[in-house]
Amino acid sequence: MSQTSRQVETVMDPTSISAATVYTNALLGQLPSDSEAEEVAAELDAIINLLDEIDGFESLLTAALISSADRCDMVRRIFHDRVSEIVEALLVVMADAGRLGLLRILRRVFHSKVHARQGKLEVTVISAVMLTDLQRQHVGQALAGALNAECVLTCRVDPDLLGGVVVQVGDHVYDASIRAELRSVQARLRRDIHLELPKLAPRPKPADNAEDSTDR
Repeated sequence: MSQTSRQVETVMDPTSISAATVYTNALLGQLPSDSEAEEVAAELDAIINLLDEIDGFESLLTAALISSADRCDMVRRIFHDRVSEIVEALLVVMADAGRLGLLRILRRVFHSKVHARQGKLEVTVISAVMLTDLQRQHVGQALAGALNAECVLTCRVDPDLLGGVVVQVGDHVYDASIRAELRSVQARLRRDIHLELPKLAPRPKPADNAEDSTDR
């Protein structure tokens, strides 16, 4: 996909994930081999690339004013002989149900399930700047050794990290960023200042009656 292509963010709400999972499981049930599943994954990637690159294409596929029959005919005309029969059948079923808006989520869920079936771990690496190919390779090798599994990396950029990386594996997050170090330093400073406060407190003044007795 070209660098100038438009990226559309999709909200991964539980209802959409559940619906996409139903289609994914049905699709994977017809793909007994990993090679077949990888071919379909590549086709789904290509379809999402088209949605990103062609302005208005996604809106056309998901337009509410188009009837199910017309939408199915449109999908057949566009994708026939351009995708495999199994992917075309999936698109027609989704078009008939008015579910083509799930394509992006379905692609993500499909990739995740294929990786899980292959025994691979999906790992998200967040860094302050985009990692180079060599850095990605080194990070992947380090994670594979640490986790004792083949890792599939997804790299993201968060300039607020300042430096270092954040690694997410499933529900586990490992924060080795400078931002996390700064937070840790701030927490230690607050703790140390709190402990030092009694030492810095002013001494109490002598009682008034003690002064009076001295005068007498």
